Amino acid sequence: MEQNRRAARRSDAFRIGSLALDVGTSAIDCLVWNQSETGAQIEVESPAAVPDQFTLMMSAYAKPRRCHVVWRDGRKLGITFVI
Repeated sequence: MEQNRRAARRSDAFRIGSLALDVGTSAIDCLVWNQSETGAQIEVESPAAVPDQFTLMMSAYAKPRRCHVVWRDGRKLGITFVI
């Protein structure tokens, strides 16, 4: 059985978001499957295009969050929010 090593409980989010990369590059659309205070699970169409660090934007009202990828599994990525 797989052990859950997360420090914070995740809740379903199912939201559309975008990954902001370097200045002058296009954002990458994503689906946010779940999230917690410390991270999230996202899905992207082209995971190879996602760098290890980026800024996640989930809506015009939510604060952009700087992120670091901790795991990759196909099109899904586990990310932590950088403080």
